[in-house]
Amino acid sequence: MVNAMHRLKSLLSQAGIRQPLIIFLIMRGFLSLWAVLALTLNPLPVEPDETLRPYLGEFPLTEGAAGLLLGPWQRFDTLHYLRIARQGYTVDDSVFPPLYPLAIRGLGGLLALGAPPTAASAARLLAGLIWSNLACLGSLILLHRVAAAELGAGLARRTLVYLVLFPAGFFLFAAYSEPVFLLFALGSVWAARQGRPWAAGVLGLLAALTRLAGWTLMVPLAYEYLRRRDLNLRRLDRAAPAALLPPLGLAAFLGWRQWAGLPPIAWVYAEYWRQQAGWPWADLLAAVETVLNGQVTFVLIFNLVCAGLLIAATLMVFRRLPPIYGLYLAALLVFTLVTSSQGRPLNALSRYTLVFFPAFILLGQLGQRPWVNRLILYPALALFLYFSGQFFIWGWVA
Repeated sequence: MVNAMHRLKSLLSQAGIRQPLIIFLIMRGFLSLWAVLALTLNPLPVEPDETLRPYLGEFPLTEGAAGLLLGPWQRFDTLHYLRIARQGYTVDDSVFPPLYPLAIRGLGGLLALGAPPTAASAARLLAGLIWSNLACLGSLILLHRVAAAELGAGLARRTLVYLVLFPAGFFLFAAYSEPVFLLFALGSVWAARQGRPWAAGVLGLLAALTRLAGWTLMVPLAYEYLRRRDLNLRRLDRAAPAALLPPLGLAAFLGWRQWAGLPPIAWVYAEYWRQQAGWPWADLLAAVETVLNGQVTFVLIFNLVCAGLLIAATLMVFRRLPPIYGLYLAALLVFTLVTSSQGRPLNALSRYTLVFFPAFILLGQLGQRPWVNRLILYPALALFLYFSGQFFIWGWVA
């Protein structure tokens, strides 16, 4: 017991553990209080509405401690993950890779042993939040290490603050797959930087089993592997196939879908999600055209801003950070933009921005100047409060 306490104190004395933990706990506590306040000021209608507030078969958590602490997070994509965990894939849910909902199913089943259906819904949501929040904390600790190694310890804390206070940063604390994907993708790139190709490949595989975009990790992983061999193909060794593990994860998921008799994933996206593949610039042009036609929404404007910032960040990261980070951004950005959403151009781009972690490292560097720091933080905090408050009252933001 004494040794355990000593080790705990030793860990907490390290800035790379203490700072991420403090930031995580502050944000976790603040969001819980802000959710209660947002729903107090804007209470949800008592009448159910499966069009505006589709719970997809889950029991709405509106009463007692579960209603206060869990209910505000029972929203949108979370309910698709919970439905997969509860009953397996339906056709429209079959675009979500299996790792995150399987994790929810496993832990949720343990938490709900012998519980009635209402409690089982709470247990599944709690399981999703536990996994996501653990992944969020792990991502903050690892991002602190990466930022400190690449730019110096003084910039690492600012990088974390910019990430969690990004206007869509509250999704890192929600039962969404973004924090899980971020942890695996960040770990994969960092393992490659450390010369551990198999660890990088396995983490990339897990990322691809969490979100479809994970296959793009093949690009930075292959580059880093070849760079360490002076781009000489004659120096390839048994670790060369490791970079192919991320696309193998995607192929395994698509192969399983076909074996299970599910429709092609492109058809499901088009039929149920109103999305289709196109040129990377098509969705950007559609967003600009929508704005010029006067069909302006605040969310669309912010997604356009995010697109511009990600393009600029990708170009700047190639100049300021090792190439592996620029390649990660470029590959992920191209794959993200090739999806065109009918009627909702750049749909959810602000949420997807959270996994572009080198962009936040870059912001941490740029924010050394006080006026730049204020220019980033003040609007980000205001938008963070607005977007998270909208999310809690069933307002679509990402």
